[in-house]
Amino acid sequence: MFRELLIGIAGGTFSGISPGIHVNTLAAFLSGLGVGDNLVLFSMGLTHTFLDVIPSAFLGVPDEGTALGILPAHRLVLRGRAMEVVMIALWASFLAVVLTIPFIPIYMKLAPIYSPRIGRLLIFLLAAFLILTERGTKRLHALAIFILSGILGALTFRLDLNQPFYHLFTGLFGISVILLALRGRGSLPAATDDGDVLMERGRFLRFSFLGTVLGMVASLVPAFTASQAALIGSFLSRDERSFLTVVFSVNTANFLFSFANFVATGRQRNGIVALMNQIPERALTTYLLAALFVSMAVLLYGEPLAALILNLLKRVPYRSMNAGVLLFLVFLSYVFDGLLGILVLAGATITGLLAATMGVKRTCCMGVLMLPIMIG
Repeated sequence: MFRELLIGIAGGTFSGISPGIHVNTLAAFLSGLGVGDNLVLFSMGLTHTFLDVIPSAFLGVPDEGTALGILPAHRLVLRGRAMEVVMIALWASFLAVVLTIPFIPIYMKLAPIYSPRIGRLLIFLLAAFLILTERGTKRLHALAIFILSGILGALTFRLDLNQPFYHLFTGLFGISVILLALRGRGSLPAATDDGDVLMERGRFLRFSFLGTVLGMVASLVPAFTASQAALIGSFLSRDERSFLTVVFSVNTANFLFSFANFVATGRQRNGIVALMNQIPERALTTYLLAALFVSMAVLLYGEPLAALILNLLKRVPYRSMNAGVLLFLVFLSYVFDGLLGILVLAGATITGLLAATMGVKRTCCMGVLMLPIMIG
């Protein structure tokens, strides 16, 4: 068991700190090589949720679950608070693990209950709220971005692509940000912080609890993703730190609750559990103990690992680094799905740049998932 946990932690660390390499992709590759033990996959997926902050914040390359946190994280990084962003992610994820455990008995009774109508209603209300919170003519701009990204999503999901979410989210929230960054400063801002989280502990706990609950909802309703759960949190958290706390708590809690859903019902809510063999409910306690072990282990090395990567990145000219990452992401898009993948990536990038040009919240680009769900 200890060996499997260490292999999973190593795999999740590699995917977490690597721009553009999602844990689902790595897990599928390892399963193809015969490394597909359930505990390996579980610890790999959980570790990834702790560390995917590094490419999202330092380089601007998001996963689906952290896409909405990328710009608030960048604002803190540009103010020299890079290590604080990392610590928010690590502690929010750890709290999500701890807070998830007492919810599990209730969740196991709720998981078998599902109605598609509930999911569509939630998404419709969320979309309306997202657009109406803009002011004046920006409501029309927000609606346009929402519809445009939604059409892009609807068309993309009809294509025979291996990694549709990679092209969409990397374009909307990753490459569009990198292109804007290429016009700016020539070096990565020096981290002037010591990693302390400048947020009152009670407030941090409350927003982590909120993220955990939203992550649970996201895992219950198939039409409701981790990013959409974080989107709700964006309306309840008005500053970068509280919002990031919600985002990273949602990401980790959603993974754990999706795993519990798989144990209770056999439903596959993410790519990791889709690779697993069915697990008896009596084994859930073992996996929750494994989650505590993994989370404490990542807390021990996550901060020094992030500091090491940040120091290495500061040695590289920021524009050259961004340009290199940009080329790497385009290359991955071609590897995954050829020219068709690059075409989707380009469409998503243009949409993301258009949102920035029009001055509307980048969250409007979540229409890429929400509109296809609403229209069925």
